[in-house]
Amino acid sequence: VHSGDEIVLGRLRVVFHGPVRGKETAAIAQPPQVTHRERDVLLALCRPLLTGDAFTEPASIRTIAAELVVSEAAVKQHLSRLYDKFDVGAQGERRRVQLANAAVTRGAVKLGDLRADG
Repeated sequence: VHSGDEIVLGRLRVVFHGPVRGKETAAIAQPPQVTHRERDVLLALCRPLLTGDAFTEPASIRTIAAELVVSEAAVKQHLSRLYDKFDVGAQGERRRVQLANAAVTRGAVKLGDLRADG
C-alpha cells in the first residue's frame, strides 16, 4: 500500500496517506453517560443517517418530539444537556449537526442502534 492508494469497502472509501512523522494516533474519547431519555433523543436525532445520503441533516426538534411523543420544549431541554455533555458549544441550528456527529464519532450511537429502534 502506498500513500494515495484507496480501499473501497461497500460505500466506504479509505485513503491511505502514509506515515506521519511526529504524530501519534489518539484514541477517540469515550461517550459521556446519558440518561435513557437522552439516548432516545440521540437515536431520534441521528435516525436520518439511515437514508444513506452523503449530507443528511439530523432530525429537527419537531420531528424528534413527534417520534418520542413529547413537547418540543422537552426535546430542547434534553438537547441542551446533551450539548453540554458532548462539549458542543456553537449556537444555532448547526449544533444538532455537531451533536449528531459527536454521538456517532464517540460511539454513543451506532447505525445498528438506529436500525434496531426503527
